[in-house]
Amino acid sequence: MNEELVKHLVRIKEMIETTIEIVRADGQETLAPRKIENHSKIKKVSTHIDFSKPIRPFVKQHAVGMNGSKKFTLLLAHLAGGDHKKNVPLDEIQKCWTRMTAKSLLGMKFNRFYSAEAKNNDWVNTEKSGLYHLRPSWKEIFDEGR
Repeated sequence: MNEELVKHLVRIKEMIETTIEIVRADGQETLAPRKIENHSKIKKVSTHIDFSKPIRPFVKQHAVGMNGSKKFTLLLAHLAGGDHKKNVPLDEIQKCWTRMTAKSLLGMKFNRFYSAEAKNNDWVNTEKSGLYHLRPSWKEIFDEGR
């Protein structure tokens, strides 16, 4: 059985060497580069965000492709109506989040780490325990690179 295997391997090696010679002799022809398509969802966000839209369609429209801290900021932005001065209780944010864990909406369970990460990114702030407000840089959540 080993002899048969060796014979097959020798034939394969010869075929590979022949193929390499053909390719080298035909050096003028090069393979066309493969097209690589980007299938990721790219969303364009207009400078105007409609906070009058009900919360579920608002989240469904904007939360695609966002991580947890961005989704936290997005939810806070809607609850605050985009107002930097309006404080929103964490319990209210968590309550809204819990009603929207479907994949087409937020797609994940609430985690308090999201609020800490949003604060680290300077998108939200809290001056009193449990009350969050938007920072002027909160719209960075729509940037692809962040």
